[in-house]
Amino acid sequence: MRRSSRVLSLAALTGALSLVAAPALANGSGQYVDSPPWSWYIAAGNGEWGVSEGSYSDGLVSVANAWAGSELMLLGPTFIGFANASATIEPVTSPSAVTVACVTSTLTPVGDDQVVSCNDTTTTDWGLSVTSEVRVLAPGDLARITYLITNTTSDPVVLGYYYAWNYGSSVGHVRSTEPDVVQDTGAGDGFLANPDVWSFNQGINDPTSLNAGVAWGIGGQPFTGSTSEHSGFDRASVTLLPSDGRSIAAGETIALAFFHKMQVPAPVIIDPPDPSSVSAAALSPANSFTDTPAQFMAEFATFNGRLTRGIPTGVIVGNWQPAGAPELAATGVGIDENLLMGGLAAALLGTGAALLIVRRRVIVSAQR
Repeated sequence: MRRSSRVLSLAALTGALSLVAAPALANGSGQYVDSPPWSWYIAAGNGEWGVSEGSYSDGLVSVANAWAGSELMLLGPTFIGFANASATIEPVTSPSAVTVACVTSTLTPVGDDQVVSCNDTTTTDWGLSVTSEVRVLAPGDLARITYLITNTTSDPVVLGYYYAWNYGSSVGHVRSTEPDVVQDTGAGDGFLANPDVWSFNQGINDPTSLNAGVAWGIGGQPFTGSTSEHSGFDRASVTLLPSDGRSIAAGETIALAFFHKMQVPAPVIIDPPDPSSVSAAALSPANSFTDTPAQFMAEFATFNGRLTRGIPTGVIVGNWQPAGAPELAATGVGIDENLLMGGLAAALLGTGAALLIVRRRVIVSAQR
């Protein structure tokens, strides 16, 4: 029996309609990013924008299916979350939730990194303008999706958001506050909550699916999500509600950044030795090809190094830095700051999002 959920009805919408949709690989507006041995697909077009697929191939090991979609939805000041998303509610139209989507995108090499820029601006009825890019950071195992959000009004605007993603498949979750505990996704949803700041996923063990993780901020920063959860055996999300009262000042631009990381798979041993002839030390996890979840996600304890490459000078990354933090060093070309004022003719008008709230049900995947 799945545990009672505190997710928003909006979460049910996204899980039901977006993250379990058909893969975006047939979508011609996205970009393939190759950083051998890593490969990514960034989806764009058809209302999509985000990390959609990841794989690893080194000539001996070839593993894919790290991701199956991601997206950001902005929640307006009047957005109200439902305490229980299991109730059947008639379809409603909400002018207070807008998905950040992308019509076309551009792939640009920047040093050793690869940057996929959305060529469009998303705007909301409550005065926010959003541009975005996905930067695959060398050596290629890590992608940062960055959203630059500008308040175009003359008054403070409360920011709310819902960032959701699908792992490609799953047999276990690990949360940042219990890094040594593997939750069995076959037995339930898994558990995430405040103050978790990252989630690690174990892929199918055959192996056909990569282990992977998502990091969404540092606890205590002004725009770090205040609640997170697993909903389904391979879905997860983080939410900052407008009622949390985090505002963007008039004319100010802040950034949100979310990291998707893939783990090097274990090597294929063609002729395994007789275990009785191998020492216990040689078989211990410390000698395995991959790190533990805590070791793998350790770089997200601070916001520096490659995590900050390409962040525009003077912009605070609100879920990773405190307000008024020192400026980051200029470390490469970032998002075109001219896009911040919505100068593209093909801007996406955030006139509203159709919300269909449906009765939640257990989704059993054939991949389990």
